[in-house]
Amino acid sequence: MKLKLKIPQIQLNEHLKAWGLLLGIALLILIILNSPVFNLRTYEIQGTERISDEDVLHQLELKEGTNLFRYALAHLNSSPTVDSRLSSVDVYFKWPSHVKIVVEESSTIGYVYFQGMYLCIDRKGQVANTTREPDEDLPTIVGLKVGSFNIGERLTVEETGKYDAVVSIGTALRKYDLQNDVYEVNVRVLDDILLFSDKLEIHIGSIKDVERKICVAAEVMRMDSIPKGILHIENMDSQIYVEPFELPAETDE
Repeated sequence: MKLKLKIPQIQLNEHLKAWGLLLGIALLILIILNSPVFNLRTYEIQGTERISDEDVLHQLELKEGTNLFRYALAHLNSSPTVDSRLSSVDVYFKWPSHVKIVVEESSTIGYVYFQGMYLCIDRKGQVANTTREPDEDLPTIVGLKVGSFNIGERLTVEETGKYDAVVSIGTALRKYDLQNDVYEVNVRVLDDILLFSDKLEIHIGSIKDVERKICVAAEVMRMDSIPKGILHIENMDSQIYVEPFELPAETDE
């Protein structure tokens, strides 16, 4: 007795077509992954000020000749660890061999000294990075009691109200381009916040109306000639004035 297998012709054709399609796709992917046509040749980077284009490419693990399909597949579910000075990075592929990279840099508003190092605080209140010595001419923040920190996260502090005040002040200083003129922000007393520049000791009182206060401070500091003294802007509805520092008393010879 002979065993006969009966396989419908249409089913066999469907299986062959399916396998053929899969093999074709696999072959196409193999060609693409190894084709120099899809290697990175040109790029454009937008949004950089403090960080060089070369640093951005290095952080993204991109270089001339990188196969863009391989790169895209490798980063489908993960992303490279980028410089903490970068707030966000978006990579757009323009096939076959060009990428457009749009970055947003973290805007550091000041430094908090903690356990032998300076914590660089950005405008979101997060720790952008740490350094042994300040690498930018930005205010040192005094009066915060730091518990712990993690890069990319907000500081753990005893009094969150003081920390919120620091972020608001730092953001306002940047808005009015005073971040390089004010060398210290003192929030030891939350109702008597002090700012220090080369010429002025600025008393801003509480955090109320802080942006208006910083705006006024900017106008005063840009005057052609201002006396060294204490700028009182505690109450925006009251008098705003500069109290000159007391001169040493003259002594009779």
